Amino acid sequence: MMGPVAFPPAGLRRLLNAVTRRTGLHYYVDKADLLEQVVGARMALHGCRTCHDYLALLSDGARGDREWRELESAITIGETFFFRYAEQFAALERTIVPQLIHRAAATRHLRVWSIGCSNGAEPYSIAILLTRLLEEAGQNAADWHVEILGTDISTRALEQARLAEFSAWTLRDIVPAQRAAWFTPVSPRIWRLHECYRRMVHFRYSNVLDLLRPDGGPAGPFDLILCRNVLIYFAQAQAQALVRAMASRLSPEGWILLGHSEPVSNFAPCLETVRLPGTLAFRAPASGGGRQDACAGVPVLPRRRPVARALVPVPAGNSASVAAEIRRVADGGQVARAMRMCRDHLARYPMDTRIHFLSAVLAWGEGCLLQAEESFRRVIYLARDHVMARCYLARLLEDAGGWVEANRMRQQMIDLVRRCPPDMVLPDGDGMTAGGLLRLARQAAEGPALRHDAQVTS
Repeated sequence: MMGPVAFPPAGLRRLLNAVTRRTGLHYYVDKADLLEQVVGARMALHGCRTCHDYLALLSDGARGDREWRELESAITIGETFFFRYAEQFAALERTIVPQLIHRAAATRHLRVWSIGCSNGAEPYSIAILLTRLLEEAGQNAADWHVEILGTDISTRALEQARLAEFSAWTLRDIVPAQRAAWFTPVSPRIWRLHECYRRMVHFRYSNVLDLLRPDGGPAGPFDLILCRNVLIYFAQAQAQALVRAMASRLSPEGWILLGHSEPVSNFAPCLETVRLPGTLAFRAPASGGGRQDACAGVPVLPRRRPVARALVPVPAGNSASVAAEIRRVADGGQVARAMRMCRDHLARYPMDTRIHFLSAVLAWGEGCLLQAEESFRRVIYLARDHVMARCYLARLLEDAGGWVEANRMRQQMIDLVRRCPPDMVLPDGDGMTAGGLLRLARQAAEGPALRHDAQVTS
């Protein structure tokens, strides 16, 4: 049996440099311990005792290329689910997609690019939304030529995306009626997306860094580009250059959506910043002439982002990185293992509200309702001002018929969130802001257009 692999500082630095050079993932520059865990597992698999051995493997022609793909799959964090970031999907539903449909009425041709698509939940969510909005506009989606491209650096994620089979964890923000309308059950806990949505989306391997190379990356023009929770892994100057490269691939008046935590800036003149309820979007000028030249070399200034007051204390034990690893495992379909990881961590750090919350969401997705309720209540006990725990618990109680307590819990949630700055990002809210949650709560009370919003707020 092989002993532990060796990670001398110089060798680890060479590995880190090789990974950042190849992938651009600046994320690992100050997280060498995380990279060491992932690389150590790959080295053990191949019997490599030293960093030098593994670097030699990565340089070994076709064999090295295959290992690079496996390593890229292992080091990318693919946490995602359907209709993630409800505020942005509300903007897509109410503003962006209707405008695109109206503008394309003559050609009936739309192109969308989902960068960092992971298991396909994002591009498939767009396919579902587009189909519904076309039908509401009196159009037959089958008469339109809709191309939705999903790209990712993880070959494992792309294989899962093409399969289009999802667990309750990935469908956690979809109500049962929607799940029945959009998916077919293939086992008690797995659902397959209907063919009418699958055929609108195709997937391919691509590193977003290819955009910075001559003729690199998918060719435009695209009407909509989504690049959410991708640029946070890159250095700021590199991220801004990538956005300008995306802008050069937009059709006139095409749109770009970035994640809430991306290093966004003022990208004028190649992109106009559009403030929509709860989010920012970026739109190309009406005339496409010269946009690529306009986007080259534009000086960018970092936008000041509000500093959120921490609602949840972070204990010892690197809670954020543990949560990221648990989510990665769950997204890979190993939900039972992810739940065990939560239990193991909480045995050491019983005050870690972040992992208690994650454990509750996992348990709910697996149908362990009593366990989920207990974990949500534990979060509220440990962090009295935790908004999202009350939000989820209200929904869980309502589903179980506990209307009175559900309404009380929801009112507590609203009272708490009103005390927060509107642009504050709520802990464990997947980018949801306080103002955005209040808006969704009002929309749910009035009868929201998109039912998945009600999953979060009602």
